[in-house]
Amino acid sequence: MLIAGMAGADPAGLAAAVATAGWTERVVVATTVAEVDAVSGEVAVAVLAIDSSMPAGDEEDVLLAALADAEVPTALAACRVDAFPGWPKVLAASRARLDPDRRLPVFATAAVLAEVQSASSGVPALVQWCRERPAAAVPARRAVVHREEPRSEPLAAVRADRLAGMRAGIVSARAEAVEAIRAAVTELGRSVPEACTAPEFTTWLPAVLDGLERRAAASFGQRLDQVRSAAICGLSRNPAPQALGEESRGGPDVPHPQARRRPEDAMVLLVGASMGFGVGRMVITPALQWVGLGAVGTVLALLAGIALAGWVVTVRRSAAERARLERWAAEFIAARRGRLEHRIAARAGAAEAQFTREIWSRTRVAHG
Repeated sequence: MLIAGMAGADPAGLAAAVATAGWTERVVVATTVAEVDAVSGEVAVAVLAIDSSMPAGDEEDVLLAALADAEVPTALAACRVDAFPGWPKVLAASRARLDPDRRLPVFATAAVLAEVQSASSGVPALVQWCRERPAAAVPARRAVVHREEPRSEPLAAVRADRLAGMRAGIVSARAEAVEAIRAAVTELGRSVPEACTAPEFTTWLPAVLDGLERRAAASFGQRLDQVRSAAICGLSRNPAPQALGEESRGGPDVPHPQARRRPEDAMVLLVGASMGFGVGRMVITPALQWVGLGAVGTVLALLAGIALAGWVVTVRRSAAERARLERWAAEFIAARRGRLEHRIAARAGAAEAQFTREIWSRTRVAHG
């Protein structure tokens, strides 16, 4: 059996899975046309491994053309479908390009599942087909541009340069995003002491942070697009980037503060009432007695003391409420900032993995 495919499709992993699934004959792995041509006369059946992260391109065209020239029964196998939820659309696009007449059988495989003897891996079905080797499944010959591999700078050097530049770009983009988030959050924190006095503060703050999160995600996405464009510029094919998907938003927000009655509130009310009554007796009562109001003056002094006590309690409660809102705002902002930085880091990691697959599978300098 000959398994041909680009490195991104992991043909070596498929070869190991085929052996695990019961294939006892020789398996040869080829990643270039020269390697296919070297063994094409010795194999009875072939499998073209297809990368499930992106549609097939020029590289798969020339590999399939080499198999057609050798007149070897060939199957198409989408590899690592367990890692890419969008593999059905990618496989459909690859088959439309490679086998528009639908002459070849198609298999969806997950080599990692074959290691646990899972029939859902698709590998046993592929092995069964390879044992039957139907002659009708020979690829049709068709004109393919760049049948011969172009001479270019060493492939390893091209990949190393592209990967190094891509990783440096992602690190820089992530650092810029984190610094922008830090500056925005710091500025927002300065406005909290004044803003927390507004009645709608607990609604306003989450809305402001939601907007900050959307702007930061959009800006970081644009920077990643720039990094990708620079990393794959000049390659033989520039496939459209696959969506990275929605990142996890992390845990729930810090709950909004709720005003609660505490035992100390009753104590402050009692102390305030005593203080107000005492101030009324010391300051207001002598003045009222001088006027000659008598018992009425005592009542007025008592009312004045109660009013003063109410003012003391109101001031105390306002100060406590403000401090409570400031503590909640600090915790809320810190939680949102940590969550946003985690999303940025997760998206950077996903982008690096995706861009690495693209560069690895499509590293070929374009020639005019």
